[in-house]
Amino acid sequence: MKICLTINSSPWSTFKGGGQLAVHHLACALFSKGHQVHVLYSKYSHEQFNIDVPYKIHWVNHHDFATVNLNIFSFSRVLGPLAKKEKFDVIHGNAEESYWTGKISKKNKSIYVFTSHTPNIPTTGMLKGINRPVRFLKSINTYFLRSAIIEADHVVAFSKFSGDLIIKGVGDTCANKLKIIPPGVESSWFKVERKPSSNSELLYWGRLEDEKGLPELFHALEVVSKVIKDINLTIVGEGNRLMDYKSLVADLSLTDRVQFMGWLSSSKIQSLSAQSRLGLFPSRVESFGLSVVEAMAAGLPVIVASGGALQENVEKGVTGTLVPVNNAGALAKAIISTLENSKHTESMARDAKKLVQHKFNWDEAANKMVDLYSFSNGM
Repeated sequence: MKICLTINSSPWSTFKGGGQLAVHHLACALFSKGHQVHVLYSKYSHEQFNIDVPYKIHWVNHHDFATVNLNIFSFSRVLGPLAKKEKFDVIHGNAEESYWTGKISKKNKSIYVFTSHTPNIPTTGMLKGINRPVRFLKSINTYFLRSAIIEADHVVAFSKFSGDLIIKGVGDTCANKLKIIPPGVESSWFKVERKPSSNSELLYWGRLEDEKGLPELFHALEVVSKVIKDINLTIVGEGNRLMDYKSLVADLSLTDRVQFMGWLSSSKIQSLSAQSRLGLFPSRVESFGLSVVEAMAAGLPVIVASGGALQENVEKGVTGTLVPVNNAGALAKAIISTLENSKHTESMARDAKKLVQHKFNWDEAANKMVDLYSFSNGM
């Protein structure tokens, strides 16, 4: 089959997340099965990447205004002529950039599949809050997203939680075209050889946003630091809240204990995982939570908030530690408890690794996706 995937940003951009990595790994897995794979990513004009991938990349100019994603225009300008030329069997969108993909797919007789990577599915197509500029601008993005989902021939969700959100937001008519296909985990995560530091090293990686529960994490660390004197936290990632978080850390007198690393390569994050005692992911809501599954694959013990899909993969007291959402006090107690009960904590980490090995791999995910594509095309 000839397949085209699209997503805002890219796995090599400063502002990336699990969605961009998922598209890349799916593209590689599909290519390895003999399919012709094209991927449309977006980038700013100043971004330059030296990339070696097996599939064909088409770069789109990245445009946004305040919080509004304007890539619907640049993606359609590139995808329209490309789809006409290549005659794709499937066009598979992954974010708001797919606003016009349904129309382009129908015009070129391609199947249009959409995967949702966000927990923010709007329950209406209306634009709200025009008297509150930030809310209004954000509602434009969710309008684009909802439209992209409605137009799709098939919709994919990575978790039951995400699938339920889509149905709740878009309506029961979406249930008939919805399929749950969990993503995989890149194989190098399973090869991490853990040699935890003698100090109490904690690790987080992901976007720097409030919905990831970072304010709660910093407040919890303040409490823990009074009990465990050698506690340190490494933060890997970028985001619009970086300077705010640095100010908060300073206000909490934690500057010497928190290190902001920016985005790092997977191999460097894996090295940090090998040295750390705990992975902390207190997200308020997650549609899947790739970083958590990567940590589990590496054998790193995890503490997560019971937000969204995270509790589908982390069983309390069995494969990790669950705490209530938006509760710094509970998070602090959990950190102290897991560090003090290292034998049980490491046992949970081993069970978590076995779970991920069984449940998440890209070969299986690609097979399920190909089955969906083939069914749609009547192959």
